[in-house]
Amino acid sequence: MAASLFITSPALSAASVVHGFSLRAAGDLRSSGELSRLLQAAGLHTVVTAKQVHEDRVVGALRDGSQTELLAASEPLTSTVAAEGADAVVALGPEVAVGVFTADCVPVLLYAPDSGAVAAVHSGWRGARLSIAARGVRALQEATGADPKQVIAAIGPCIGACCYQVSPELVATFRNLFGADVADERRHLDLRLIVERTLRNALVENIEQVEGCTSCDTGSFFSYRRDQRNTGRQLSFVRSGSEAHVRTRLP
Repeated sequence: MAASLFITSPALSAASVVHGFSLRAAGDLRSSGELSRLLQAAGLHTVVTAKQVHEDRVVGALRDGSQTELLAASEPLTSTVAAEGADAVVALGPEVAVGVFTADCVPVLLYAPDSGAVAAVHSGWRGARLSIAARGVRALQEATGADPKQVIAAIGPCIGACCYQVSPELVATFRNLFGADVADERRHLDLRLIVERTLRNALVENIEQVEGCTSCDTGSFFSYRRDQRNTGRQLSFVRSGSEAHVRTRLP
């Protein structure tokens, strides 16, 4: 059953990390019933998520679901919802599962072998502009002492450059930040490449691309753009190791 509900990263699997990127067959993971079925298939009791707001605030999560801010948003937030939200979640303690919901945005799962710690990151174009993936690595480092050069990063299924046409203004912004080749002459933006470069800028060396375009593959994934907003959500999740630890002082 597990194989039909989610796919995995070979690199994280080789490190014996419990994780997954859900498929459309798992259903809309915002539904408690569908979520319970997925968690059972993955051998998990619960997963901690945050209210995602397309910013770059990072929180840490305990097994009971409580959260604490690790990195404040880098730009002023214009609403209470945004101020309470976060787009990266670091597991604080052993055997804590964290996750993010996506339906075209880029999910990134991080694992630090030296500390056993993990994080889940949600990166749409707004988060990519703010380098949210790098901030997830930084929070993992500061909270758990993880060495970025040892971190394993798995970039999951998302909308591919094949399907993601954006405005000329966004093309200019991202080319200026990440290089001319992140968008082609048709204004198709490569979010995967942008997130990978963000991670490399954060000194992460072990980066794996888990294939899948959420827009192209109608049978496997929900897609916010393809389905014109009326769609479900995938869940990408990862659990910290049994020996995972955090530093005694947290923000």
